[in-house]
Amino acid sequence: RRAALRDPRSMPPDLDPSRRVVVLFKATGDAPILRQNKVRVRADARFEDVVAHLSKLIKRERAFAYLGAAFTPSYDARVGALCDGYGERNDEGGRLVVFYSTTPAWG
Repeated sequence: RRAALRDPRSMPPDLDPSRRVVVLFKATGDAPILRQNKVRVRADARFEDVVAHLSKLIKRERAFAYLGAAFTPSYDARVGALCDGYGERNDEGGRLVVFYSTTPAWG
């Protein structure tokens, strides 16, 4: 039995696997500044995947990530949904600014 293919246009934008979101990392507190501070992420990726990637980039076991310099979203939230709610949507998919630190910075 063959699985039916889903038309990406019929999917919610935060789950569309073809949509990409640019995640812009901004250091705060004592966090090291990244040379490459932008990554393109699938809209259906989870926020925990972004934080795990960030931890590798800053070579730390743990990174603290925030949106809007104020709160940490649920780690199972989809990047596309976060971009739709707290980022900038554009023709390419969107942009989401993630502030990060090596110690708790806010909230």
